[in-house]
Amino acid sequence: MTLASSRRCWKPFWLAYRLWLRFDCVDLSAAFAYHSLQSSFPVLLIALSLAAKLLGRDEGLYERLISLVADFLPATAFPLFASTLAAFLRQGFGAGLFGAVVLVMTASNAYLTLQRGADRLWWDRPFGLEGLSWQELVIRYLQLRIKAFGLVLLFALLIAVDQLFTNMRLFGSAGLRDGLLSIWPWAGLIQQPVSWGVDLAISLLLSVGASLLLLWVLPSRRINWRPLVPGALLIGTSLTFFNLVLGRVLVTLGVRFQAYGLVGAVLVLSLWVWLVGVIIYYGQCLSVVLHRRSRVRMGLP
Repeated sequence: MTLASSRRCWKPFWLAYRLWLRFDCVDLSAAFAYHSLQSSFPVLLIALSLAAKLLGRDEGLYERLISLVADFLPATAFPLFASTLAAFLRQGFGAGLFGAVVLVMTASNAYLTLQRGADRLWWDRPFGLEGLSWQELVIRYLQLRIKAFGLVLLFALLIAVDQLFTNMRLFGSAGLRDGLLSIWPWAGLIQQPVSWGVDLAISLLLSVGASLLLLWVLPSRRINWRPLVPGALLIGTSLTFFNLVLGRVLVTLGVRFQAYGLVGAVLVLSLWVWLVGVIIYYGQCLSVVLHRRSRVRMGLP
């Protein structure tokens, strides 16, 4: 009986793996890695620019942003990024808005790749395109771009949350922190040191929550939340684990590959993004399997 129960527990994972193989998710992950690399510059530029706007005009914030990005960008691409970010922050509202729109059109390619892959997994084809007029196709195209822009805003929000509520911040904003403490003195309690386990739990909670939101947003048609939860748990836990285990290793590899210039850095980054895509697609496959099993139990087609 125990063996039978164990097989029932592991069967969804096996079926998800078969579905993962059937739809060539390795190739889909490679396409996601390619478009992510193509979109990484505008995504990073928009996210950091919006985060700078949210966190205020701290005099040292720009320098901390630049020093943070310098550890990850190849040396050949860093001067272009630094000058573009500085120009983006100095622009007026109109010019900045126009630049953001142009960048978002480029940055959303990675999201659109995931969205098309999700539709293949859920319905074996792009969903909702049959019988649409050209006006409706244009509206659908704009809706997808807006959803992708929402993810870019989410990246900026995560940077702001990291600034406000976590102890292991990427960079600090003294002006924002002092302003919060002057308005709400109890906000200083948020900055108190906590154990490594609590920090890990917060990171895991944010990762699972973001994964659940991603799984819910990606399909063209709304899916019930319940079958998405196991996939989100799998994605969030796996990404947190691999970030702890492989994060510093990949950074070290990136430093070693700097001797090969931009090509070496791109290879290391491609490997990491491809691994992220593999995990995301397997989590989606698990959600698809659980959703279909629940519909079969309810007698639905």
